[in-house]
Amino acid sequence: MLRMLKPNAIILHKTRPQVGQEIQACIGCNECLLACPALAEPITIDMLNRETLSGPISEPVARFTRACYQCGACVAPCPVGLHRDAMMLWLKVRLLSSMEEA
Repeated sequence: MLRMLKPNAIILHKTRPQVGQEIQACIGCNECLLACPALAEPITIDMLNRETLSGPISEPVARFTRACYQCGACVAPCPVGLHRDAMMLWLKVRLLSSMEEA
């Protein structure tokens, strides 16, 4: 029988404070979402920013988070040079953590 090992820590390429700074720097232009091939239903950049680091994760944002495959298409169109891919990774970790708690 093959057992999957669960890692003790998740190493992310941006710290929580760095992701928070990027969220604060977001100008809300929505270009990252317009470029995303995984977005299947309308969500706003405000929803995504608000739910990335804290509070409840809505079903539309959870579905989008699960669909995101970290392709990076969201990074190049950002006029202020933010890394939505790093923000999405934090959201993925939050989503996985909330599923483990349930």
